[in-house]
Amino acid sequence: MKKFLKGTAVVAGLTVINIVVNVICNINGIDLDSTANTVGIALCAVFIYEKWTKNEK
Repeated sequence: MKKFLKGTAVVAGLTVINIVVNVICNINGIDLDSTANTVGIALCAVFIYEKWTKNEK
């Protein structure tokens, strides 16, 4: 259950960061590619989760 909660926390944190970046870019007139942005955020989430749960094994 702890791993599920840690994964949820990572995804929630990165989602908030992603929303803030998108809002700032949209205010400045920059349109971000959602597919590339989603892939980048997903990879970051995997790496952060793996680093966070590495010592529990």
